[in-house]
Amino acid sequence: MALLGDDAQLDRYQGRLAHYEGRPASAATLSEVPDLNAVSRQWLGSRFCSRHIMRHWERLTAAPLFWTREQRGEDAVSWLIWSHKFEYLRRTSRRGGTRRGFCIPAHEVLSSPQYERVLLLLAMALMEAFAIRVELSAEPQLGEIEGFVLADDVIVANWLRAPGLWYVDAGAPPSRWSTYREITGHLAAESVATQSTAAGRLEALAGYLNISWGWFRKRCQELALLGVDGFAHPRSRLLSTSGLNTAIRYVAYLDRLETTQGETLARR
Repeated sequence: MALLGDDAQLDRYQGRLAHYEGRPASAATLSEVPDLNAVSRQWLGSRFCSRHIMRHWERLTAAPLFWTREQRGEDAVSWLIWSHKFEYLRRTSRRGGTRRGFCIPAHEVLSSPQYERVLLLLAMALMEAFAIRVELSAEPQLGEIEGFVLADDVIVANWLRAPGLWYVDAGAPPSRWSTYREITGHLAAESVATQSTAAGRLEALAGYLNISWGWFRKRCQELALLGVDGFAHPRSRLLSTSGLNTAIRYVAYLDRLETTQGETLARR
């Protein structure tokens, strides 16, 4: 409803802010969109950041790590229902070996109601459905690090819990490179989910989020038979159930999918 109510204004503000798209680095302030509600501001920031990354995507030739700032279901639900996020995942997943790192400290888990933790796990399942390996750090101090993509080059793109609409840069000073590399190494060695399979990683993530893996699988299997479109009808052109349906079906049929993938690899 928030995006639908601001639909016309979002179009207008995207036109006003279009001049930022030609800049390698920019930061837009909330004062530039005074009439938008909080959800619409986040949507605008998220869309700009995803477009910024894709504008500079060809600079990255190695398998990238995406560092994301979602810590609660309220943050992560955007992956499941915002249309541009689903397309962004689809495009960036084409490069093999992609990883996505989260920082969710234990106190955030303890203070989150179950439905929020379920949304987080569904967002992670969606990423694994695109063959993006999910890694998670529990270190609280890493939660303040801005969003970035690191490979043989770096792209900074931050909108969630930012002081303005967004901050982006097509590069970073040496001190930030060092920080980003440390995070990459930390995730590789200390991730909550180090298992070699998506099923193993998701089960470990469910355990960390205090969600019963058996219950979660069963609910996804039940919903996969029906689909979510029977009770979820987004009225905004900016929303879609593609992400939510994909995540639910992936978890529901995970055993079958991993068996098929294993057989395919064995024949190569």
